[in-house]
Amino acid sequence: MHFRNKFINKIFPKRFDKYWKKIEDSQNIDSTLRHITNSFISSKSYKLTSNYWHILNISNYKSLSMFGVKKYGSTIAKNYYTFTEMHHDEWFDEIINNLKDSPYKIDSTEAFKKQEGFSLKESVTYNYLCYLLFYNLKKTDAFQHITKLNDKTYLGFNDPYIKISDINITTDKIISLLDYEKIQKAFEIKKFKRVLEIGAGSGRTSEAILTIEKHFKYILCDIAPAIYISYTRLKLAFPDKTISLLIDVNNKIELEEKIENSDIAFIFPHQLEMLNEGSVDLTLAIDCMHEMDKSTIQYYFTLFSHFTKNFYFSIWEKTDVPYSKNILRQKNKLDYNSGDYEIPNNWKNIFKENIIFPSNMISLGFKIKE
Repeated sequence: MHFRNKFINKIFPKRFDKYWKKIEDSQNIDSTLRHITNSFISSKSYKLTSNYWHILNISNYKSLSMFGVKKYGSTIAKNYYTFTEMHHDEWFDEIINNLKDSPYKIDSTEAFKKQEGFSLKESVTYNYLCYLLFYNLKKTDAFQHITKLNDKTYLGFNDPYIKISDINITTDKIISLLDYEKIQKAFEIKKFKRVLEIGAGSGRTSEAILTIEKHFKYILCDIAPAIYISYTRLKLAFPDKTISLLIDVNNKIELEEKIENSDIAFIFPHQLEMLNEGSVDLTLAIDCMHEMDKSTIQYYFTLFSHFTKNFYFSIWEKTDVPYSKNILRQKNKLDYNSGDYEIPNNWKNIFKENIIFPSNMISLGFKIKE
């Protein structure tokens, strides 16, 4: 039976919409999430979703149907950027080597703190990673912003955390500031006015950037349920900003007007097709493009060439997109240095550095010529 199911799944990969019909009326699915999800499934963006995210979304919505968003940090976050296992030693090369000549202290009480929803082994791994990340961040200019990040949001969804130097620390806080530090190295971002982030996930990076660069108009572009999670989060983080959910706008002029009248706007991926030429100063894609099919990556790159002037993204240097192989096609292998991302000719690479953690990820910045 197991072999038969596996074979069927290769021919007919799992699709999230079938699962959604079973849990749509669950008590913990609120009206906003229900509306966002139904709009997403009926949109062109649903067709752009990789097999990998169909599988992950089934898991994500299972958690949402059981707990709502209030336990995001100990459930769904594991499918984003919350690491609880040391899968590969090379992930830690940079983060450990960077501290070889910089002794640091570990409080055993915090190091062995049991996090809610985590096993003890997962907790210890997560806690130790917090220490490594914290002391790496301390060596950067971005460290000065750590106390500006809001515990109401970074700890407000059952997020695992420890205390270091009397500061509540989560990996999301540190990673988001390390992302900001790389983006700042690539571009003079203080000159920018309008920023767009695709694959914004929980909104951790966008919240950090908006906390520091308060003048930005910010567009978040993602699929469900991430767009719901980041929308919920940023409304809590920035109660005084005008925040608009624009996923149902299908008119180019109307969309541009509503974005212009918002401090923060949320859209689906297919709505990028309606953005005006050269209307975005900087586009970000952090830890997401290596989860896409090659055809989808090219779809985005074509759009970016039209509407954005600068592009920053971070990816695994080499990866196989999970669940991309079926009986009709080979694995979707992505190797940046082998040209699998097919960078357009009018893009000039101005920045390339390894990520501190995981060490086999790279960050890249491009100027896009007209």
